[in-house]
Amino acid sequence: MHLGKKILQSNEMTLCLLLILFVITIGLINPAFFSIGTMFDVIRNQTIYILLAFGLLPVVILGGLDISFVAVASLATLVSRISMAAFNYDGGMWFFYFSSMLVGICAGSAIAWMIWAFKTPIFDFSLGMSTMIGGFLALTSQFRPREWNFSAIEDWSMKWLVTVQSTIGISGLHVSFLLVVFSGLILHFFLRHTVLGREIYALGSDKSVAIRTGINVKRAYMTAFSILGAMAAMAAVTNTGLGLGASSFNAKYLTVYATVIIGGGSIHGGKGSIVGTLMGVLLVGLIAQAMVYVRIPTAWMDAVLGGLIITFTIYQTFQTQLQK
Repeated sequence: MHLGKKILQSNEMTLCLLLILFVITIGLINPAFFSIGTMFDVIRNQTIYILLAFGLLPVVILGGLDISFVAVASLATLVSRISMAAFNYDGGMWFFYFSSMLVGICAGSAIAWMIWAFKTPIFDFSLGMSTMIGGFLALTSQFRPREWNFSAIEDWSMKWLVTVQSTIGISGLHVSFLLVVFSGLILHFFLRHTVLGREIYALGSDKSVAIRTGINVKRAYMTAFSILGAMAAMAAVTNTGLGLGASSFNAKYLTVYATVIIGGGSIHGGKGSIVGTLMGVLLVGLIAQAMVYVRIPTAWMDAVLGGLIITFTIYQTFQTQLQK
């Protein structure tokens, strides 16, 4: 009975009910919304957000907001592309993923070490790092490959697990969905069922108590930021492979943070889950897709997103008070 009550009161159940209610409502307004093709389109459009949100979640659980991950992802893919161009690599996508994620892990670890060593707030330091890396990328633009004919990207962008006929033509579930599934399962297991994962939650809940119990703060920070760096690089490579363009990637960090908060992550740390984060991203994606179906200008999306952040922040506050 206690477990059932806990599930019903969970943020994940609230989001699940909201998703069902929202889909039914929009489907009644426009029946075309009720289709597998619509869901495939939402998943494909939100894949980048999901991967970035999964990476940001451990840092949010620690109680911080990092905005440097977009710059880190750009740096990671640039280094990888230069290396591949220098060696005339034209193999599969696996090396592009591996090399970019390796650079992302190194950059994330370096950022975490500096935050830990100099005891600086995560947001302040990440703001500086984001600006510095962005400036570095702009200054070194002349050294970037002018032409980069990597045939594996074109082949990979057309790899579908399944396709269906939809209102816009052919919609499909792209192979990148497997990255979402595998990374989600691994991160869920890590956060919920490993000592280090539980230490990250403990540090976010009460840092002073966690330190007194012997938790290694440096290790927790470097792990969380390494995950963020790796996932950001994975998202950037996927973004390139799907042909979405750099401009569609660079403006994502605020939306990603919003989806983590909507999914149950707390601005104060100590809360959040992979399942809730996934639902938060899907809710935002469904809203964006529904606006097209009900003919609402997409320019309103930022206002809707801001309203969702406020609503879920207030909801979390009331939920915390009721649990006391």
